Amino acid sequence: MIRSVLLALDASEASQTAKRMAIRFCRDHNQREDMPSVAIHLTGVAVVDTPNICAPMAVPLGAGAYKKDRDETLLAKANEEAEAILSQFEADCVEAGVPHTAVRSEGLPYEQIEAVSRTHDVIMIGHDTNFHYETHKTISETVRRLLLDNARPVIVFPKEAPTNDSVVISYDGSIPASHALHMWTLLRLRRPETKVHVVSVDRDLAVAQRHCDEAAELLRYHQVQATLHPTKLTSSVVNQLSEVIDEIAPRTVIMGAYGSGGFREALFGSSTNKMLENAKTLLFLYK
Repeated sequence: MIRSVLLALDASEASQTAKRMAIRFCRDHNQREDMPSVAIHLTGVAVVDTPNICAPMAVPLGAGAYKKDRDETLLAKANEEAEAILSQFEADCVEAGVPHTAVRSEGLPYEQIEAVSRTHDVIMIGHDTNFHYETHKTISETVRRLLLDNARPVIVFPKEAPTNDSVVISYDGSIPASHALHMWTLLRLRRPETKVHVVSVDRDLAVAQRHCDEAAELLRYHQVQATLHPTKLTSSVVNQLSEVIDEIAPRTVIMGAYGSGGFREALFGSSTNKMLENAKTLLFLYK
């Protein structure tokens, strides 16, 4: 059962959505009558990406002083922004009555997040959260590194918060998909009224049905009923999975970060970026 959340914070739209939803989730969870009285602790981390801001760059002869002044200006701006973000985070948590900690960190974002995440159950991050301020890195780099080098599930938020209360579990029988299903179930992130759907895509419909049944059996042990959607693969996994997700329109999609068979094609590399950038739902990703 979930006890702690690490929330990555910057000023981007999706990060602000993640903050609002994370605080609401912790507040509502802490007030639920079907849960133990132990509250979820929410930690917000803002990272000043010093290595990228101060990275060496080619400058004309004699322009070293300009580079030094530029770096100091950007660092000062990044530090001010981080402090403002954390201050607002603390104020929002106090207003909602959510136990919290604010952490300011310097270094490579994925390394700093991974280090803090070791004492938390799950990481929440906006899909356009970049931590780089004036640099040009993308969220996909940070998320990919977290998925590769981090032991915790990562929940990626879109810019706009979904309003419904259903989830889709994409399951292909692979170890990462099994890990994601099991971890999501054990954390009990769902509400009692949450509608659960299991989707499996395979060239053999019988295999897709078997995978759906397998996931449903595990869920039943945890008193979770699911609607099953075995789907025969006729195009690409990404396209067909997206079609089913669009039809169900869930709040959250649970999936392994990479898998075997068809899902390996879909959920890592360029297709992962496509899923992250185009997703209208929360993505619960675990390897």
